[in-house]
Amino acid sequence: MPHEHHVFHNPPSATPAEVHAALDRGDLSGVLNAMVGTALYGDGDWKELQELHLQLLTHDDHQVSALAATCLGHIARVYRQLDEGRVVGTLRRVRSIPHLSGTADDALGDIEVFLHPRRARWRGRLWRAMRPWTWI
Repeated sequence: MPHEHHVFHNPPSATPAEVHAALDRGDLSGVLNAMVGTALYGDGDWKELQELHLQLLTHDDHQVSALAATCLGHIARVYRQLDEGRVVGTLRRVRSIPHLSGTADDALGDIEVFLHPRRARWRGRLWRAMRPWTWI
């Protein structure tokens, strides 16, 4: 079995319309690239992007729905704002779906770190203080 070398690249900036066009074409690779492209660069309206990725959380393809959770975390990092109650509530609900549990947890962590950095620092300090194996 030959070894394949995969090269990481950040996709170019994209719009929600490009995500929808790729979905309509059935181009999964294009969908995934466009999704990341919408969330990474801060070129769009955060509310529109938030709505797009909240909708994609329920997509039938597991890659699309899992990436939608990741993109919500990216939006929190790039824009430093979200409709936090709605997004956090939705991510907490989808954690019960096996293929979304890890990415939803990661997105919730990103949201806390980027929207509430002071609280996240204190939580980290408390966590380190509570781990008895680190006292040695």
